[in-house]
Amino acid sequence: MKTFTRGLLAASCLMFASTSAIAAVPTGINPRVLGTRAIVACDAVEKSCGVASISFPAGISGLVPYGRPDVAVASMFYPSVDDAEAIIARTDAGDTAQSAIDYVFTVDPYADYRQLAAVKLNPDGTITVGQQTGAESASQRCAVKGATFVVQANNQTTPTICAAMATGFQQATGSLPQRLLASLKAGARVGGDNNGERSGVIRVWSSENEAVFYTKVLADAVVHSSKNALKDLDVEMNRYQAGVAAPYASDLICLDKETAKDVKRVLHKLGYYNGRMDGTWNDAAEQALYDFNWNNLFFLKPTVVVGGQRKIDGPLVNSLRDADLQALKPATP
Repeated sequence: MKTFTRGLLAASCLMFASTSAIAAVPTGINPRVLGTRAIVACDAVEKSCGVASISFPAGISGLVPYGRPDVAVASMFYPSVDDAEAIIARTDAGDTAQSAIDYVFTVDPYADYRQLAAVKLNPDGTITVGQQTGAESASQRCAVKGATFVVQANNQTTPTICAAMATGFQQATGSLPQRLLASLKAGARVGGDNNGERSGVIRVWSSENEAVFYTKVLADAVVHSSKNALKDLDVEMNRYQAGVAAPYASDLICLDKETAKDVKRVLHKLGYYNGRMDGTWNDAAEQALYDFNWNNLFFLKPTVVVGGQRKIDGPLVNSLRDADLQALKPATP
């Protein structure tokens, strides 16, 4: 497939402002397998931006998401890293997300085969969103723009999938990664990719999380060629958030009886806890959780008392429920 010089789109010279002639469909690409749904969003409080996407062909993690803590882009149907970088460059120069995408569409000779979404978090906390779909994109397509997010999809079983994903995101609670995951799940309840969904990615960048000391990646989950892509993506994201990311207060959940039993069960299997396997939580259970944290996690995630109620990190609980015990370090004598 022909490409144009990287950085060309970022230029703001008037000579590129005129609409390019429609180019012939790029050769060497199999459009039959193309089909993707994604959500792009930023959070002004968390100082984070991210992309969640699920699709049929493997390799989605290297094709669709592009970004950093203050801007995220989803490049779909015929993905283009040049377009993604150009959008980011334009927003850095002061464009809104929509005007950046609009400009890119005027200079990209393959614009009719693109589906682009971008969300920009400005230094003052304001957020702009943008989206455009080329006329030659798959006919089963849709897009929804919200105040802080964009949902877009192509080659889906139903055009209502974008509205379902938007509602799922708006109604979800927790950190941005958790809400992006909730959006994908909401979409799956009404439809999906016409080819089936076999790969997925959730990638979120943050500039103010404690983990920024060593990475700006708040969440990174990738699944390739899986019959249960969404379920596996759920597992992988919670494992990443639990094991590598710093905790968010918004991800705390109540340590009720059933949750306490689930956590104790895993801690017991790994040799950290030998007390009663009931729904109570005592000092022995807390010490077992601390020891497990110390041996397995980048950030310690003890239980905390908020408003008189004991709570625990939700991604940690989810990761323990789906734990591969052989991948975790057991208690040492």
